[in-house]
Amino acid sequence: MENELFYYGVIALGAFAGALASGLAGFAFAITSLGIWAHVLSPAEAAPMVVICSLLVLLSTFAAIWRSIDFRSAWVFILGGLIGVPAGVALLPLVDPGPFRIFVGATLILYCGGLLLSGRFPAITGKHPFLNGLVGLGGGIMGGFAGLSGVLPTIWCSLMKWPKDKQRATFQLFNAAMHSATLTLYILQDRLPDNVLTLLGASAPALILGSALGFLLYRRINDAQFKKVLLWMLGISGIGLLIPAL
Repeated sequence: MENELFYYGVIALGAFAGALASGLAGFAFAITSLGIWAHVLSPAEAAPMVVICSLLVLLSTFAAIWRSIDFRSAWVFILGGLIGVPAGVALLPLVDPGPFRIFVGATLILYCGGLLLSGRFPAITGKHPFLNGLVGLGGGIMGGFAGLSGVLPTIWCSLMKWPKDKQRATFQLFNAAMHSATLTLYILQDRLPDNVLTLLGASAPALILGSALGFLLYRRINDAQFKKVLLWMLGISGIGLLIPAL
């Protein structure tokens, strides 16, 4: 009985931590929850759970920010991402993604640390549909190859001189589209664990609470503070990518 309570307690704690981070920043569910879930879930269970729970949290906050979605910008990201995912998957048999994750982790730490220490945040003005598509393509390739689809779009949107709702809505829609594509592949390949409904049932209350609390915090910060939140979350993601190598 005690082991069972511990097991489901860890499931709920991981779901709450991931939902809190994603509710606040619009991403980072995986990097926050996996460090907790790894103690009780196998990789075959954890990977689908991250995709499903992250998607649920993203969808739960869309109602509050959907008016800020610029579909003319977002669809270019998504199209590039959907094209890039198969290319990234094709790289898996050819290249070990481990060193690439280490490189991305180190780059994120240096990038985010440098900007936070300097206090100067570069900004991109104007419309750049071609570059948006390239960023989406790069995100899709990184997602299919190393599970890092959201890194490039999040950084790119944070550099645009957009209000925080528009930034978040754009990369959140991109991440939701990538998660939906990944979940579809899991279903078609019959890769969902047999106990997925049980795990989701144990996670549901924590997901709702964490997402609501995270989004409440998001509503209390301004545009400049949101940029700092994104940098901190990206930096923490970088640390999370380096930990397995250490």
